[in-house]
Amino acid sequence: MIPEINAAIKQNDFQRIKVLVETVIEEHTNTFSFDAFHADNTFKQLWESMFLCLTVESYRCIHKQCLTCIRLLSRDKTHLKDIVIEKHINILLRCANLVDNTLCIVITTENTDIIVEGLKCLCNIVYNCDTAQEVCCSNKTVDYIILRLRTYFEQNIPYVIKYFDIKLLFLLTAFNKDIRLKITEELHGLTYLTEVLDNILRGTIEDSSKNNSSSLQEENVLLSCEILKTLFNLTVIPRSESTVEDDYSIWIRLISILRDLLVTSNFVIPLFQDNIICNVINLLTNAPPTCLDQLLVKSHWCEFDALKVIVNFLDNKLSNTENPTYEHISPALMVLLKGSRCIAKFRCEVRQQILPPLKDVINRPEQGKTLRNKLCRLLTTPNVSLRDLVAELLFVLCKENVGRMIKYTGFGNAAGLFANRGLLCKTSNPDYSSDSEDSDTEEYLTYKDQINPVLGCYEPPKPNPFECMSVEQQEHEVMQLVSKMDKLTREGVIQPCKIGDDGRPKPIEHVLQLQEELMNHFTNIKNKDGPDDESD
Repeated sequence: MIPEINAAIKQNDFQRIKVLVETVIEEHTNTFSFDAFHADNTFKQLWESMFLCLTVESYRCIHKQCLTCIRLLSRDKTHLKDIVIEKHINILLRCANLVDNTLCIVITTENTDIIVEGLKCLCNIVYNCDTAQEVCCSNKTVDYIILRLRTYFEQNIPYVIKYFDIKLLFLLTAFNKDIRLKITEELHGLTYLTEVLDNILRGTIEDSSKNNSSSLQEENVLLSCEILKTLFNLTVIPRSESTVEDDYSIWIRLISILRDLLVTSNFVIPLFQDNIICNVINLLTNAPPTCLDQLLVKSHWCEFDALKVIVNFLDNKLSNTENPTYEHISPALMVLLKGSRCIAKFRCEVRQQILPPLKDVINRPEQGKTLRNKLCRLLTTPNVSLRDLVAELLFVLCKENVGRMIKYTGFGNAAGLFANRGLLCKTSNPDYSSDSEDSDTEEYLTYKDQINPVLGCYEPPKPNPFECMSVEQQEHEVMQLVSKMDKLTREGVIQPCKIGDDGRPKPIEHVLQLQEELMNHFTNIKNKDGPDDESD
């Protein structure tokens, strides 16, 4: 095949080259590994032949086929680093119209397909090859991309070019830290990307007013997700102190757009809905906490609550996954935690949805289908990072009040948090507003005195095991228990502890010290478990 292509190139037989290249494309449309091509050096020869054709302007009629062939070959990164050189990248940049201030915005019907294929090749090669990353980050590739995206809506640039422009920008910002600073500080990329998002949203709102439908089109969803991922890369590292005020104003505007994207996502089909909400939440994890109050502002064109969309997203993730991972649900947890810790009204709104006034006191906190139940189950997960993040969120929603945390989660579920933070003998945090309103439900008040604080639920009265025993028998059973616990302690199976002055567990010298310590501890808990409040 390669000799035939080379022969056709020498003879300037465009039609023959086109037929041969299209045959290769057809045979390898779904191929991602070209092992057979590497064995006899076919891969490199075909690669060089395609780039040779791209350098000849008279071959322009077959440039699209050559680029498609290069795109397929670039899926295989086995030897890509060895054959990709700066010249190849520059040829692809020229095909993608990313080599000149004027040329980058010249989009016509005739060159659209070539630009798109050039961008696809660049995306593949940048993803798979360090050389391509270095070349694109050292020249003016990002300058031309930013320049082109500034004209997206003025020039009516086709969607597919916008999509792969942003995808290439995402890949470059993902692999190169320095290019992020250039885009944000020199090229004002945050502002221009935010503008593109705003234009997409504005177009959706205008369409909804005409057609009574607020649905984001599939193309707009996919483009928005690429922009959100790029914005995440650009904001993942804080900028210099001199830009803090500028950052704040940018974030205020950006979060107002993200808020509208969240409420708009309710009208998107489930597959795309999950995608756009996930990317919005990921970006919000980089936002300054003080800006998150923008999520509480009601949209002027939609009645949906943006904060509730995030909470529902978390709830659905926990419902659809038997063993949720930290990566899947931590972004939503972090956004809720950051906002709740910093903004009182935000905390109040989240608390109403996650920890509403307690009615179910019969079942344990971890039993049930509510979001509170699902989060309580994660308090004992072996995934330490996830467990600690969930515990921190619930504790902040309880205004860092130990008694209230025990009320909603049970002491057994929250003991790890209390022990780690030295809170086993504390009850409240003075940084939060004081209790001002009794919001205990009738169900809770009915069973309050019979709730086992360790379990976090009502426990029916049990018969006294000592009732039918004589005093001598009771003493014998107690000493048997003490003896067995002492044996377990000496063998290192258990290590009895008491609560130290710092609120953390301290090993005890003898097992009999437990009796006094436990009685004092649980007496304090019941005395200090004051009424809950709804105010913040």
